[in-house]
Order: sequence, then C-alpha cells, then structure tokens
Amino acid sequence: MQKNITKRIIYTRIFSAFLVIYLLLMTGFSIFVISEEQEVALMEFQSYAAGVNNQVTDALKNHINANNQVMDLVPLKKELIKSTGYLTMFGTELAVFTGDYQLLFHTTDFWICSFPAYADGKQLDDADYGYLNPREWFSEAQVSELENYLHADLRPKKAGDLWYYEVDLQGFWLDQEMVIPDKITVNPMYASTFDEQGNVSSGGGAHTDDIVYTSGYENTRDLLYFSHGDIGVPFYQRSGIWSAANRERKSEKQAELRQLVTDAEKLKNNEQLGHSSQRVALTTYRYYLPMPYQNSLDVIDDQKYYSDFWTVIARDINMWERCSATLVFVWISCLVLFLAVAFILSRQTYKTYREREELEKQRQEMTNALAHDLKTPLSIISGYAQNLQENIHTEKREHYAGHIQANVDRMDKIIRGMLEMTRLESDSLQMKIEELSLTEASNEVLDRYRQICQEKSIAVDIEGEAVIKADHSMIVRVIDNFFVNALENTPEGGSISIRIFDDRFEIHNSGSHIAEDRINEIWLPFKKADLSRSHSKGTGLGLAIVRTILELHGFSYGARNHDDGVMFWFKFR
Repeated sequence: MQKNITKRIIYTRIFSAFLVIYLLLMTGFSIFVISEEQEVALMEFQSYAAGVNNQVTDALKNHINANNQVMDLVPLKKELIKSTGYLTMFGTELAVFTGDYQLLFHTTDFWICSFPAYADGKQLDDADYGYLNPREWFSEAQVSELENYLHADLRPKKAGDLWYYEVDLQGFWLDQEMVIPDKITVNPMYASTFDEQGNVSSGGGAHTDDIVYTSGYENTRDLLYFSHGDIGVPFYQRSGIWSAANRERKSEKQAELRQLVTDAEKLKNNEQLGHSSQRVALTTYRYYLPMPYQNSLDVIDDQKYYSDFWTVIARDINMWERCSATLVFVWISCLVLFLAVAFILSRQTYKTYREREELEKQRQEMTNALAHDLKTPLSIISGYAQNLQENIHTEKREHYAGHIQANVDRMDKIIRGMLEMTRLESDSLQMKIEELSLTEASNEVLDRYRQICQEKSIAVDIEGEAVIKADHSMIVRVIDNFFVNALENTPEGGSISIRIFDDRFEIHNSGSHIAEDRINEIWLPFKKADLSRSHSKGTGLGLAIVRTILELHGFSYGARNHDDGVMFWFKFR
C-alpha cells in the first residue's frame, strides 16, 4: 500500500511539473508565433491593398478628366464593381473618396450581377455589372434559399454528379448600378469531365425553370430592360473554400468594417499614411489602411496629406485561423513528447527511489549482520581475556588464548571481506583485462584445497576448457569463493564437479538444497547459504564479492538446486 502511495506521489509531482513547464513553453511559443504571424499578415495586407489600389487607380484613370474630376459616376461605379466586387467574399471592405472626402463608392453585401454590355444598340463581348439587393424584393426565407443555391458546397466525384446551381436573372431593369429583378430561376448544372487533379473541367445542364422567384415589380419609370443576366460568383470560383467563406462571413463584423471604411471623418483625421490596427477579439485584429490616388499626393502643414482620391481598405484577420494548423500540431506533438518524457522520468525516478530504498534496507541489514557477526567473537574474546586475567592453570591459558586468536582471525576475515567489497565497488577500481584459461584457474584453486578434500574424502573433477578475457585475480577469486562455498556445504564422501563450456562455468556439489525462497538472497552481504544449509561457516561476504566481480565484468550468474545438490554458474558470452 505504501509503495503505491509513494509511486502515485512521484508520478503526480513529475507529471504536474512537466505539465506546468509544457503550458508555459507552449503559451510562450503560441504568443511568439501569433506575433510573428501578425507581421506576416500585415505585410500581406499591405501588398494586397496596394494591388487593389492599382485596380481603383486604373478605373479612375478611365473615368476622370484632365482636372481629375469624375465625368460620369455610373460607369465608374460599374467599373469598380467589376474590379473589386469580390472583396467582400474575403472579408475585405473598400471605399473610394474624393479629395474633399466625398464618398464615391464602397463595397456592399448586395449580390453582384453580370449581364451583356451594349453600345449603340449592339451587344458587346464585355460584361456589364450591377448590384442586386435581394431583401428589397424577396422575403428572408427566399433570400436564404437563394444563398444556399449560390454557395452550395458541392463536390462532384464522377460524371453526372451535381456540380453547382446556376442562378439566372430572367428579365430585369437597371436603375444606374442597381438591378431590379423581374424573376430569378435556379437551374442545376452537372459535371461532365474532370482534369488530372480531379477538378471538374466541363459540365452543363438544361434550363428547366423549375425553381422560380418573382419580384412582382412593374417598370413605371422607363428604366432600361434586359432579358437575362447572371447572379453570384463565376463558376471557377465555386468551391468549398469560397462557399465556406461566404457562409461563415459574419454580417455584423462585415457591417462594422463597412462603416469603418465609409467614415469620412476618420479618413480626414488620419494624419499618417500608414496602417492602423486594433484587436477586436482575442486573436482577431482589424486593419485599416488609406491609400492615395497614385497620380496625386501632396503634403500639407508637414503632417496632413492631400490626394485627389483616396482608397480606404479594411479587413479583419484572425491569427488563430492562420496559425491553428501549426499550433495544434506543435501542441499535440509536444504534449505527446512531454508525456512520454514525464512517464519515462517518473518510472526511472521511482525505480531509483526503490533501488535507494532497497540499498538502504540492505545497508541496515548488513550493518545489523556485521554487528551481530562481530559481537559474537568479541564476546568470546572478552570472556577468555577475563579468564586469562584470573591466573588459571597453564593448559587453560593456552586453550583460551587459542580461542581468542581464532575469533580475532574470524573478525579479521570479516573486516578484510568488507574492505574488499568497498574496493570492488569503488569508482577508482581498475581491472587488468587479459586472456585467462578457466581450466588453469580452476586447477590453481583446487591446489589450495586439495588436502582438505582428501581429509573429507570429497571427489573433485574438472571437465572442459575455455579461454576468456577478464581480470585474472578477480576471476580466480570468484572460482575460489564458489569452491569454498561448495566445500563447506559438501558432506564427507561427497563430490564437487567443475564443468567448463564455451559460454559458461558451472560448479556442482552434492549435499542439501538451498531453500527456494532464499536462493536469490544468498548474493547479498551476510545472507549466508547456511540459512538453509547448516554446515556453512563463512562470513556471508563470499557470494556478495562474487556478485560484484561478475557484474563488473558484465557476466550473468545464478544458483539453483540440482539433482542431489546445488549448482552455481556464471555465463561469460
């Protein structure tokens, strides 16, 4: 239970820290991206406005006299409708003023109509343009239906699929630039052929006149009458992008923009030619830019500017819409990355915590075991030393002195084992790696204990050969400790066998088994095998030293009960 609580605390703290860092970094990154995008958007807007101003300038040149005065306003408006009527589709509003701030023209959300141009009673190849205010002639429901036809988001996939709706004027009157409809018909058009990109390249349909809207207007003012015309955007502009732009256009915001560009006082009070901007939503900025007629610009009083005509352009630019794809990708990617790193770090931190906890537990156990192992000989030494002080018989003195020496040797052995463990675990330890014959090393160890084996009638045999690269003295120490452990736990008349293979070393001894629940603990300091095999008299450090040496070499190791005894092994390839 405590482990789960600790684990939960570690994970919660690390994930919380990473989440805070993630939010701070992503917020800062988003602010930076949006601020950079503002600069890009401004440059694009200024470039776009300059292009529009060129179109307005060209139209003005065609309809003004030598004194820069408009000769006929109606054809000028029609020319401007033709040149700039598309602007509202992109959320841009435009107004044209005279030098004395009289409004000549401005964009509107009225429908743009095109119809054949005439001169001297003959139809020309060029088209003429005008505005149709649908709400002046039709109900809101009818206007909504017609706009759905005009901006239908149709995506044909094969020949015969619906392509778009052709919305036609079947008779209308023209009152200057304003169109007065007689009736409007809606005719479906179907795709015929497609290009390599899958876009419709041709199509058509029959004028069935199945859908008809009638205005009920009767001409009483001798206005010019036309038999037919078109409503809406050209067919090449009919796509989901354009349609969505029209459907999502916010009329209230568009009206605010239109009011802004048509405000003569704002233009009059604008002392600089540069743009002005204001935030109208969290990530939406409204840009306003007056531009002079290219053929006339004068400075008045070092601050005020005069031009024969002014073009005023305004647009709302949503920075989130421009940056959303990038920001969403970066936010999600970084979130996944941060979560992955937080998970890995949390797991590693918890693992380190558990290892430290386990090490602390082992340290405490080792300290207790060391104290226990030293306490016994110290008590014996203390007792015998006290007896020596009492001047007892000579033979007793020699007996007590022998026991004192034996226990001193035992304590010395424990201390030397601890010092060796410390040396092996030191970072400054340097191993001398060289080629080593395991058979020769085994015989070297056997020579040390051959007499003991003979006294206990223990049979020892060595089979196999292998040469490894290792520290000679350390590996000999490993084999020595393995052999001593086997020797101490082999009964009289038993056997010890050493098997050397191409990739492993094994040592078998007959005798009692190690308890299965303790077989993994024998590698820890003072976790003696005699906890389950009562004949052992070691210090409890031998196998711990073996473990340290083998881990230093990168060798795997283990022990298991085998047949009538125990097998210890290490694998070197």
